[in-house]
Amino acid sequence: MKRFLEWYLDIPAAGPGQGTAWNLTVRPPWPDWLPLWGVLLLAVFGVAYVVWIYHRDANSISRPMRGLLVALRLSTIAVVLLFLAELTLTVDRTGLPVIVVMVDDSASMSLEDRYPNRSLAAGVAALLKEVRLKEPQRINLAKAALTRNNGRLLRNLASEHKLRVYRFSDTARVMGQGDYLNDDGIDEISELLTRLEATGDETRPGPAVRKVLDDLRGNPPSAIVLLTDGITSTNDADKLTGVTDLARSSLVPIFVVGIGSEEPSRDLQLYDTLVDEVAFVGDPVIFSANIKAYEFKGETVTIRLIDDRTGVVLATKKLSAGEDGQAVRVELPYTPPTKGEFDYKLEAKPLPNESNVTDNVETRHVSVREDRIRVLLADSGPRYEFRYLKQLLERDKTVELHTVLQEADVEYAQEDETALDHFPVKREEMLDYDVVILGDLNPSFLSYGVYDNLNEFVRNAGGGLVIIAGQSSMPMAFRGTPLEALLPVKLESAQAPPDEIPIVEGFRPELTLAGRKSTTIFRFAESESDSMEIWNEFPELYWLFEARELAEGAQVFAQHPTRSGATGRLPVIVKHRVGAGTVLFHATDELWRWRFRVGDYYYGRYWVQALRYLSRSKLIGRDRTADLFSDKKYYKRGDTVNLRVKFFDERLAPTEDDGVTVMLERRGDVQRTIKLTRLPQTPALFEGQFVRAPEGSYHAWIVAPAFDEAPPSYNFSVEAPLSEFQRRSLDKAELLQTADKTHGKFYTPVDAHKLADDIPPGRAVPLESLDPISLWSLWQTLVPGLALFTFLLGTEWLLRKRFRLI
Repeated sequence: MKRFLEWYLDIPAAGPGQGTAWNLTVRPPWPDWLPLWGVLLLAVFGVAYVVWIYHRDANSISRPMRGLLVALRLSTIAVVLLFLAELTLTVDRTGLPVIVVMVDDSASMSLEDRYPNRSLAAGVAALLKEVRLKEPQRINLAKAALTRNNGRLLRNLASEHKLRVYRFSDTARVMGQGDYLNDDGIDEISELLTRLEATGDETRPGPAVRKVLDDLRGNPPSAIVLLTDGITSTNDADKLTGVTDLARSSLVPIFVVGIGSEEPSRDLQLYDTLVDEVAFVGDPVIFSANIKAYEFKGETVTIRLIDDRTGVVLATKKLSAGEDGQAVRVELPYTPPTKGEFDYKLEAKPLPNESNVTDNVETRHVSVREDRIRVLLADSGPRYEFRYLKQLLERDKTVELHTVLQEADVEYAQEDETALDHFPVKREEMLDYDVVILGDLNPSFLSYGVYDNLNEFVRNAGGGLVIIAGQSSMPMAFRGTPLEALLPVKLESAQAPPDEIPIVEGFRPELTLAGRKSTTIFRFAESESDSMEIWNEFPELYWLFEARELAEGAQVFAQHPTRSGATGRLPVIVKHRVGAGTVLFHATDELWRWRFRVGDYYYGRYWVQALRYLSRSKLIGRDRTADLFSDKKYYKRGDTVNLRVKFFDERLAPTEDDGVTVMLERRGDVQRTIKLTRLPQTPALFEGQFVRAPEGSYHAWIVAPAFDEAPPSYNFSVEAPLSEFQRRSLDKAELLQTADKTHGKFYTPVDAHKLADDIPPGRAVPLESLDPISLWSLWQTLVPGLALFTFLLGTEWLLRKRFRLI
């Protein structure tokens, strides 16, 4: 009928997603000043007058016939009044009502839950299986609820509404192009939803809903569908209940899909595991990691180091779980007894009712070696440090030692098996060593070619260099030479103690935090506490080279207990990373005093561990083509990760400037590739960035170019802000209150498919008004109206004539 009238009245048909609203208007044929009660009174009087007339004039005819004549007279009057009222048809174009879907993408949506309700747990598992998602994270449940059955829920909503999808954490952001969606746009928005990640730094659901209502001001949605865990990570003012009054006054019900479980999410997280990739037989290896606990405060957590191949537990440590989300650093020392390639698992033993045990363990590969470290020990004369160190290294079967004494005669080199008659001057000879130890050398005996070779040895070959200060030359006599650039201290403000003033006051160096935590050089026992007890019992030292300023990037391992310089306490032992290699500077030549009453027991342990520490980069380079690394191991979410690849031999680097590709994989996520480009003036070094990194544990490895050996790999982690995980349980009470106050409803992800049937149809939205149609003046209505008027009037006249009332 509607289509017929549109055709008959020549009204254009409605477009897709549009409707037509029909309204009849009249212009009353009585004065505007006449009130409605007056009109009704006149109408009653008129009807009564017609009835009275026929009662008076047609008293002789039957009552039904009198009633027919009254009806004909009143109908005639009504037709006249209808034409006088100028009946007009107004046609308004209307659009479908708007509906909004909002998906919480804050970091708390990355949590996994344990559902005590078996039916709900089974439904959640089936839901995830249906959409082929493995990880039971809250964000995945939200995706599954919306995209299951080819996005049926979204399609049902879009069939009777104009749909707009938002994601929100700190604020609401439109997904897609921002246009309203119909059925054709569901595939595109479903694809965007599948890629959605829970990365928001904070959750402010109240302001997010308020922004949506502001965006749609003047055209409020018929409903808002909210998929969230209900957690507000900022303050109470940002809660959902803070916006319910506005939603209710706008007649916008909020339908909530609660994601998560009210059961406290009990979880242990072990992450950021650090260990040296190369270790030595008999040398302690420190496995360190961060442990976070949720809902386990005060409970005992057992950390285990396990041989991944055999399953044998190699070391254990117990600690007490801290506050929720508070990171606790744990260290497990282990001394490998045999050489080989080993995979070690560091595991936080699962606790009862833990919701997710997949994040309790990390695996690291360690290459344990028995390689002999090739060491060059050079000094001007046989001072105490030289003598004791030479005797120590000669006896150590893991060290291949060569020595140089500048002041020795020719016969010394012939009689001593380790002695060389001159300092190596050829590049190949220098690069053959793993560690070079320079004592109190006289620079006049060294050529500039030696400096170039030392620079190449450290910067490019990854060699380790130890520089021991001396009372004659080192390091002040080398100021202005290329060796100065390798030092971790600045020589402009440095000075040696005056020779003429005797030193009678000793000191015992203090280990810094870096000396205790970042290296195993100072491990004299299995535990850190036992090592510190031994360190604090060492004999005092006396002579100290005063280096008042550190070079950029230098790291102090041991410092003077009281005396300070421009950058803190005076360094005693300080490290500096130079290119691919490492430089260790001793500001004293009296470590030999540690031999008092114990011989080489601790003195030897220090030097062997230091040599192994310094030789790692060089040894790795022997059987590896390249190294993959970043500027740090731990990042905050949103940081830029700088990945670098260094080729140990420039000739093996790709010829193309963008010839290095790294594959990056986050645990439980898809892989992505990153192109690395060559750095200017450094042909063997390539760099690339991974920007706005979401939280998680990452594993990276080189996929191009190809390698004969296993491709270099690297692990790092990115962590979300702590505030997002302080509250971890579904806030069902908040969501129920929001739904109740706005006349909405609460759903679980399993029954969210029922939501479309419960949403009210909504109000049609007026789009435009067509030109009004004056029905009273159209020939299509005027002709039938006149015909009806004539028929009524003629019929009454004929009947009156029939009954002789004329």
